[in-house]
Amino acid sequence: MRRLILQRRFESGDAARFGDARRFGLAVAVVVVALVVSAMPAPATAATQAPAKAGAPSWGAIAARDAWFGYSFNLPTRTDAERAARSQCDRASGRAGPCEVRAFFDRSCAALARGNYGEWATANAETAPAAGQAAVTQCNGFLPTEPCKVVVSVCSPQEARQGQR
Repeated sequence: MRRLILQRRFESGDAARFGDARRFGLAVAVVVVALVVSAMPAPATAATQAPAKAGAPSWGAIAARDAWFGYSFNLPTRTDAERAARSQCDRASGRAGPCEVRAFFDRSCAALARGNYGEWATANAETAPAAGQAAVTQCNGFLPTEPCKVVVSVCSPQEARQGQR
């Protein structure tokens, strides 16, 4: 008897309210995804930092924590670069914590690659593609079940790298 009463109540128009609840839940999910995507760091480009002087130090760093990362480049000291990368990683993860510097570089490039079970590796090289390939090769050495992928690669500005040679 009780089951029949509940079934009649549902059939009597509550379906429209449940449809509204599903649409509301979908809208909330879309907003959450948009917030997560907007919190991710922007791709590294030379235009986002001050121009480098040829031959001057141009430090950068990559910091990471779980699935979050932060990077910096074109800074005058290694300490500044590491601090900026950790700060960006903390903002991306949504909490201050143990974001660790995984790579640092001066007038070159670095990359961070990750596997599907948390494996990771970093590498430095003269170009971003070379750093990325080296990081992937090292990461794949930990035998992930799927090939590792470059999560971020970043370089000192071209002018600073040319001044080094």
